[in-house]
Amino acid sequence: MIKLLILLSFLFWCCPCFAADLTFLRQVYTEVPRQYVKPLDVEEIAVAFLKGINKVDADLRVGDDAGRISLYYRGRLQQSLRKPEDRNDIDAWVGLSAGFMDKATQVSREAFRRDFEMPDLMMQEAMQVLDGDSKFYFSTASAEDNRLKHRRNFAARKEGRNLYLKILSFNNYTLQNIREAVAAHGDAQGLILDLRGSPGGQLGTAIETADLFLDEGIVVSTRGREEKESVYYNSKDGDIWNGKPMIVLTDGKTASAAEVLAAALQEQGRAKIIGTGTFGKGSVQNLIYLDSGAVISLTNAYFYTPSGRKLDKQGIVPDVCTFEMPEGKDVNGLPSGKDGGCLPEERENARLELKAAEKMLEM
Repeated sequence: MIKLLILLSFLFWCCPCFAADLTFLRQVYTEVPRQYVKPLDVEEIAVAFLKGINKVDADLRVGDDAGRISLYYRGRLQQSLRKPEDRNDIDAWVGLSAGFMDKATQVSREAFRRDFEMPDLMMQEAMQVLDGDSKFYFSTASAEDNRLKHRRNFAARKEGRNLYLKILSFNNYTLQNIREAVAAHGDAQGLILDLRGSPGGQLGTAIETADLFLDEGIVVSTRGREEKESVYYNSKDGDIWNGKPMIVLTDGKTASAAEVLAAALQEQGRAKIIGTGTFGKGSVQNLIYLDSGAVISLTNAYFYTPSGRKLDKQGIVPDVCTFEMPEGKDVNGLPSGKDGGCLPEERENARLELKAAEKMLEM
């Protein structure tokens, strides 16, 4: 502990720029293991962070073995330190990491030139070892810029005797748009809900959308690291479509909140799904705001369908599969998705699914 204090004092007084870096490291090493959806040691995120130094300078590399962490520059060893005995000793890992960063700036001109952005670049790389959905943003503004942007989020029209609704993103206007479309076309006999190409949007809005068409029952549940962290979202009585038939269209880009809606309508027996397997993005992210101004979007829970099936990396299997089906395919001969082999495929602009939906609604 005394050695650590000496090291931290040296870094603070001899390299003032590290004061902010130490705060950054402490926040990361504290909050990421605490909030991540799976058990995670401080050592795991620290080693991932240190290996990210290759992003700062391609000539820098960090070697990791059972007991030591080593820094190499152009294939030559520059520093080798023994790992802290306690894998979760935050103070020790902060000190070790700061020392490596300082050493890197001494041996690499590129690291010295980019020292102000070094922690951000290394953290961006570190997040990639967790899962495909956790992200690091350099600032709050860059995190906000990542929000979904579409040419058009909603469309409604009459397709023969049916009401056709297209939802590309669930936002603050989705529910109002659906209610207005249903009110304007209440004479339609069936409803086709097109979620092809939809990457999701606001989870709360997708849950409320499911509630519009369900009388009662579970819409979705989220589950974190512990079973006691499970949260259930239920629908209330009242179906604005009055029990009339519904078809949902999906493809390989149907993801996240859109998958939550599709799964709820399918498993509660409210709608049939036509299309291909969906993307399988069923994770929930929590935003961690760091004092540096950066933001970590960290996976802290997963979505589960009403039956308790995990959506992440699995997606939804449609009732009728159109995977690799040509536009001229006879809609009477489409296979069941339950037979297997209905993989994700981009089909947002295909007409076959619409024809199949119209045929099914006539039955």
